[in-house]
Amino acid sequence: MIHGCGRAPRRLPRRPADSTMRRACSARRQWNGRVGWMAERALRRIVQGLVGAAAVAASSGASPTELDGWEPITDERLLKPEPGDWLSYRRTYDVAGFSPLRQINRRNVNELRSVWTYTVRDNSRWNPTPIVANGLMYVAEGSGRVLAFDVPTGEVEWIYTRAFPEDIASSEGYPRARGVAIHGDTIYWGTADMHLVALDARTGEVRFDVATGDYKTGEGHAHPPLVVDGKVFIGAAGGDLAARGKFQARDAKTGALVWELYTVPRKGEPGYETWTENGKWEPLGGAPWNTVSYDAELDLVYFSTGQPAPWSTAARGPGDSLYTNSVLAVEADTGKLRWHYQISPADDWDRAAYESMLVDLVVDGRMRKALITTGKIGWGVVLDRATGEFLRAFRTAYDNMVTGFTSEGRPIYDPRRVPKPEDVDSSKIFEICPHLHGARNVQAPSYSPITGYYYLGVNNSCMNAQVITPVFDRQRGLTGITYTTAFAPGYDYVGEFVAFDPVKGTRAWEYRPASGAPMTASALATAGGIVFGGTADRQLFALNTDTGELLWQMRLNGDISGAPISFEHDGKQYVAVGAGGRAAPTLTLGRLVDVDVPQGTGVMWVFALPEDRPTEVPRRVRRDVETRPATSGVYTTAQAAQGEEIFNRECSACHAATVYTGPNFGAKWSGRTLADVYDQMALAMPPANPGGLGASAYASIVAFFMSRAAIPEGQQDLPADPAALRTISVP
Repeated sequence: MIHGCGRAPRRLPRRPADSTMRRACSARRQWNGRVGWMAERALRRIVQGLVGAAAVAASSGASPTELDGWEPITDERLLKPEPGDWLSYRRTYDVAGFSPLRQINRRNVNELRSVWTYTVRDNSRWNPTPIVANGLMYVAEGSGRVLAFDVPTGEVEWIYTRAFPEDIASSEGYPRARGVAIHGDTIYWGTADMHLVALDARTGEVRFDVATGDYKTGEGHAHPPLVVDGKVFIGAAGGDLAARGKFQARDAKTGALVWELYTVPRKGEPGYETWTENGKWEPLGGAPWNTVSYDAELDLVYFSTGQPAPWSTAARGPGDSLYTNSVLAVEADTGKLRWHYQISPADDWDRAAYESMLVDLVVDGRMRKALITTGKIGWGVVLDRATGEFLRAFRTAYDNMVTGFTSEGRPIYDPRRVPKPEDVDSSKIFEICPHLHGARNVQAPSYSPITGYYYLGVNNSCMNAQVITPVFDRQRGLTGITYTTAFAPGYDYVGEFVAFDPVKGTRAWEYRPASGAPMTASALATAGGIVFGGTADRQLFALNTDTGELLWQMRLNGDISGAPISFEHDGKQYVAVGAGGRAAPTLTLGRLVDVDVPQGTGVMWVFALPEDRPTEVPRRVRRDVETRPATSGVYTTAQAAQGEEIFNRECSACHAATVYTGPNFGAKWSGRTLADVYDQMALAMPPANPGGLGASAYASIVAFFMSRAAIPEGQQDLPADPAALRTISVP
């Protein structure tokens, strides 16, 4: 079903409503098979095309896309988006969730105002992440709708409505819908009833609608797909309802299946030996329901999987249960498994893995193509994304189950938290931390290449659990545990927003709301020096990326259940977020701190600065900060040599070193700080991916510039930290 009768199509001139158009508008009430109710918007396009566009195209050779001003969303644009773009779920294929925009910054973020809001029809667990293309914002609802909004006004351009079957509650994808994907002029939406639907991005008309599985088994699409090089990569939820996990690649033009990979094996397949044959259940679960990422250089697609079913080894039997709770790296063209890493082998307590963030990090003095993943356990893991090699682990939240990791990257469990067969249906209570809703849930992290910090809202909580005989129930699945929710020992709060240094494995800072409310929103760091987050008690907030200082907050209609995004339209930066979706941590962990959960539907919020407010980014020069001169030996010869190597490799094709070194360095930067030098590069270079070289690389390039400006070296490397660089002045 597509709605929109009565308004002209976007970017086409209005025409008088002749009798043909009136008939077209009335025709929207005629049923049109799978497409649903035909939109006047779509029919108007058809009529206009017949009357005028076809003739113009015939004479000029112009395509329909060219005629209506739509700029196609190409593979290149998805791979290297413009700074103002937000074209995919986490903006870029590396799912770093970082915006290079800085019109909204530390100085003016407290002036943010709501531009428009829209109350969705959805009263489900709504965790939306909009995408924006060509002035339109696209949002999905769990109740079965996709909406397109005009960015400046909030006017609804079109609505596609899907009629779900009466037994749709059999699908774990219902009622959830976190977003859509775009490629060319097509919107791709995975539905709760296991279909991939392609819609015209301009009109909402259905291009194709193909079945991807059987929702009656429990599987259903809840997360947006990823489109790469003509293929749509999509997973499905269903592990909680004992569906067998699978991940698919489909043709972007037709929806036809290209390849399919099941994430739990059958007998005779690799990994089956890690399951116990108990005569009751085949290997089940391992649903790849979460975010997909992609490395173009390696041509690898990364996705993660959820828990096995039943949950407990006491009922399921011993064994790691591959490939559940894992990160999988597969070849984009074939689906061949290149490597896997299991963050929670032999799971007992629903310890799913989440997205694979792809960033380059200097680890042990060597630049690595790294991957950071944080799951429900209170730990994060850093891997080599080319090989799957374990590099680091860092603690994210309170965890009494995992005490550490082996050198090979296997988690070490406290044996007191591992149930035995004799514990099934006994009175034994296990204190398990974190709670099954995790140290984090679906809310995603954000990585700033400027600070080098990994920002994440985490929750400290526990559950008092008992293991019971698993009995399959279509609404509850095949779990085999009961539990109550509890504070973590010694804690009187749940949520905190943390900046992690993933290389050092330490916290740079943390922000704790006075209410102690759970963190529910994804993080959004920007080049404006701010990072957004949100809580179960309705607070959307902005923090200083360097220090965690609270700069702005606003209470919305409900819990901040969506992921904030930032984008630019007609030279203006916007921030958008969904609220009121009643995220999982809100409903369970929120009770610990008396969070009131408003009932009703979700609301999409869009913010911007007032028209009369200044938007320029302030210079880094701070008169109230004590500085030391750059001539006091603040970098090393080795660091400068590394910076020269990076500059020659990454920058010299477009930039001559002499422009930035020698006397030019002092002429440009005298009286300012090294943070200004650092920021000019990190905020703008390389043009297709500002900040993409990583914090350490930019610091090394600054050291190279200094060495060529005859500034003496010292015994310690220049820090890759803007806050520290702000204390070093250029003579």
